[in-house]
Amino acid sequence: MALSLQSEQFPGNPVQVVSGPGALARVFTYTDKLGCPKVLVVCGEKVSQLPQVADLAAPAPTTVEVFDQVEPDPSDQTVATGGEHARRLGADVIVAIGGGSSMDAGKAIAAEAAQPGWIFSQDRPGEPTTVPEAVLPIIAVPTTAGTGSEVTPFSVITFTEAQRKVVLNHDALYPRYALLDPTLLTSTPPAAQVAAGMDALTHAIESYVSKEATGPSRAWARDAISLIGQHFRAAVQSPENLEAQAGMQRAAMVAGLAFSVSRLGIVHAMALPLSALFGVPHGVANAILLPFGMEFNQPAAVAEFANIAQALGVSKEGDTPGAASEQAIAAVRELAEDTGAARRMSEVGVDKDAIGRMAEDAMKSAHISRNPRTVALADILALYECAY
Repeated sequence: MALSLQSEQFPGNPVQVVSGPGALARVFTYTDKLGCPKVLVVCGEKVSQLPQVADLAAPAPTTVEVFDQVEPDPSDQTVATGGEHARRLGADVIVAIGGGSSMDAGKAIAAEAAQPGWIFSQDRPGEPTTVPEAVLPIIAVPTTAGTGSEVTPFSVITFTEAQRKVVLNHDALYPRYALLDPTLLTSTPPAAQVAAGMDALTHAIESYVSKEATGPSRAWARDAISLIGQHFRAAVQSPENLEAQAGMQRAAMVAGLAFSVSRLGIVHAMALPLSALFGVPHGVANAILLPFGMEFNQPAAVAEFANIAQALGVSKEGDTPGAASEQAIAAVRELAEDTGAARRMSEVGVDKDAIGRMAEDAMKSAHISRNPRTVALADILALYECAY
């Protein structure tokens, strides 16, 4: 994995990706290119205390303020507050630094800054997202290797009153630049590292088997799966290993490229209610549900799962597609176990009595229509029971 600064643009994706140690230090190069002298940094409180982030608020060639109120699974209220902060500053650009929560919040704040109250009008599950014309440009800087939000048009927001998460999706929410600096990952807590890695793996696998997968999206997804197989364990066990962190960072990013095209499936549909109702981090929810979702989908995607086994390096010459596809599921379970990922919903505070409501909410997700195997409410109920 190359550890020098490089800039890339990927076919069909508008985000300019700059990767390598020191990428964050180039942020003002890109705000200057955008002609944006007033910067609002959007992040969580812990990220705001990182030395690299604190340095941004030091005397700089531009006006910088930090909005560090982003919580896990950011809410519509946080977006509204951030939008007000951006308008008060007169911000020209949003620099979203953190995990998926901060990047998702930053995207939504970029729209809310242009139109006060916009976020409250978007609680429409399954309906198209609308955005104001004057969305602020976004620069995304991931501090975890998981969501791929830095290269997607998606923003996942929790609507407080309705107690549900909604996936906002609009081309205006694509960042202009993504700065992938692996040095930012070395201080990520192990639990967050594991959740992020399992999130990236879920993105890649669900993208690969999606009904809307294309040749290019499958190539990106397979690349991500291979990189995760190579680097995930090392990144968790040796956080200072920059090559492993850069490998996971690239895996998350190319998985994001993949599912921007293909969308996702049953695992993500089922994961959203765990976060909305019980505060389970999104990556943790995916880690628990991924093997069960794979087992459900395997009969409808035998060849695809066999290819996933190859990407993970666990299939053997002469294996039948059926045997190889089973090995893919076993390998994902082993990877989760080796990295200490949560395995059951009962471990993370989910109330079994809520399974009925969670299943109904999951069925409303647009992810369901992209799943390779047709999904009924009874299937979701059964999978939640198995995962409990």
